[in-house]
Amino acid sequence: MDSIAKINRKRKILDLLEARGTLSINELAEHLGISPITLRKDLADLEKQRLIVRVWGGVSLSTQTTIQEPPFEDRSVENLEEKRAIARVAVTLVKPNDVIALSGGTTTYEFAKLLGGIPNVQVVTNSVNIAYLLLRLGVRIAMPGGFSREGSYSLFGDRAEDFFKGIFIDKCFMGVDGIDTEGGLTTLNPSEASIYTSMINSAHTLIVLADHTKLGQKKLIPMSPIDNVDILITDELASKDILKKLEKKGIKIEIAPLESQLESYSHSDYKFK
Repeated sequence: MDSIAKINRKRKILDLLEARGTLSINELAEHLGISPITLRKDLADLEKQRLIVRVWGGVSLSTQTTIQEPPFEDRSVENLEEKRAIARVAVTLVKPNDVIALSGGTTTYEFAKLLGGIPNVQVVTNSVNIAYLLLRLGVRIAMPGGFSREGSYSLFGDRAEDFFKGIFIDKCFMGVDGIDTEGGLTTLNPSEASIYTSMINSAHTLIVLADHTKLGQKKLIPMSPIDNVDILITDELASKDILKKLEKKGIKIEIAPLESQLESYSHSDYKFK
């Protein structure tokens, strides 16, 4: 099994290649602060996984790694009723004076719409559209610098990653592409993985917002082991078998009722540490 340092190096390689295209061995080694010999071992592993390809002058991402997501606007209407139900439950976990982090994504965007009425809450996010929405609602925000990615409203890169390493967060509300007992939290996009890992590691409590289609899924890049998750908020269509496996990992499961059944939901009894 790879060490944490090696996993982080590989993820950084994918981040750099996504941001800059083709890079030479020497350029990558310089960015990572490692020897070309060590780098070549990492590249050999990534090539076996078909995540990178050797090209004239260096290496680049393989075509299967650069997965094109549908535009945010298209994704935002998928399972919209479930996402709004999840958001309504998530907002009950936010208290006045909390410092909370929001990842980018369509479910967290629905959640952000509900934060305007909570006194003195402060939100840190790398999502430009969530930040703009919150500013219009009068919510205090903090954002990192960084680079944009085509098809996304979020900022990524070393500056964004370092920003989250240097702050403390009470509660992190994280959207994911997949959550699985073995694979942990995963994403389709290499550029997201490092910054969201930093966001998670800076948080006291990790709360995952994931509709039923994300459960039991292992996507391309790992962001966090399942043991880091404190609470999962999902919808009524979630597989009972998968939820039982997640509960055995010590995760508190919150099932979000649809709007017609909202009166049946009572606030979470989760005891924050």
